Amino acid sequence: MKKTFRHLFAVAALFAASVAPAAAQDEPDMFDILLDYINEDQSTQLTRLQEDIAKGEKLVSQAEALDKNTQKFFDSGKKGKQKKGEKKSVEQKTLRIKAQKYFLKSYEQLYEIYKAVLDDAHFEYQADHASAEDLMIQAETALQECSSKYDPYGKLGAKTLETKPYTNLKNDMAACKQKCLTAGNDCYEALKLYSIQEEKKNREAAAEQNFWNQAVQTNTVDSYTAYISRYPSGKYVADAKKRIANLSMAKYKRATSDDPNEGLAYRIQILADKSQWNSGKIKRLYRGNLKVDETEREGFYKYWIGCFRTYAEAQAAEQSMKLKESFIVSFYNGVQIHITEAQEIESKLQD
Repeated sequence: MKKTFRHLFAVAALFAASVAPAAAQDEPDMFDILLDYINEDQSTQLTRLQEDIAKGEKLVSQAEALDKNTQKFFDSGKKGKQKKGEKKSVEQKTLRIKAQKYFLKSYEQLYEIYKAVLDDAHFEYQADHASAEDLMIQAETALQECSSKYDPYGKLGAKTLETKPYTNLKNDMAACKQKCLTAGNDCYEALKLYSIQEEKKNREAAAEQNFWNQAVQTNTVDSYTAYISRYPSGKYVADAKKRIANLSMAKYKRATSDDPNEGLAYRIQILADKSQWNSGKIKRLYRGNLKVDETEREGFYKYWIGCFRTYAEAQAAEQSMKLKESFIVSFYNGVQIHITEAQEIESKLQD
């Protein structure tokens, strides 16, 4: 989109103010919003059509001034004088028709400029794009309705205008002008939907940033999961996933070298038997220096030695002992867990 020629529009605005009454300034935003998006040719066209609108307003003012001279004929209530008033109002009728010609042509050109700009626009939000398209369809329809109402009057000659009811003509031309203004406003609203895209993105970015800041302040798996759920394609999704992983790992720790009841620990089971072994019998089975712990579980007496922080350490120790029926068992906080679960936990630990 191009941003150009505000100075040209400023000149046109000064001209319009000098030749037209305040009514010409009713919808300044309708023109001003275009200035950030149009090229030089469109800027020139915009200047000219605004000048034509000002000319139309001037013609309407002239007609209103002449109305003061003929209103007494219409107010008399007598058919003869009213007929005379219709003849004397030919000039005003002509002025109003000519004014509406300016309005219709100008707003049709304005619509085409808006359409060209919007056809070149890239909308970030499809809902806004659809709404803008609907507004442009409404604008086109309003102009078509205006043209249909105006066309019969545009073909009338002076003789026919003598008999054409002035009140009807004024009302029809006023309705035509209103449709032009409605079309212009619809175009303006359509482009405004595009022009606020950046503002809308900034608001959404600020909302996301605030949500993320709160998640970081809370610093829990749930807070980061909520962020990902709210903003699945958000700026901080990768960071949130990393923080979730770190928090998940933080709940795990390795056992100390002498306490298998806290954290992750590997032990070597040297024996499991339905009968309890005495210390002498145990010593004949295992002649090492590690303490042997006995526990009864599921109808068996089990005997474990060592407290190893990694599976590799436990494996090396077991191989060095050359016991016939030994195998490695794993615990977390004193609760026996499957060896594969223990290795999965170990893979998440950093130390």
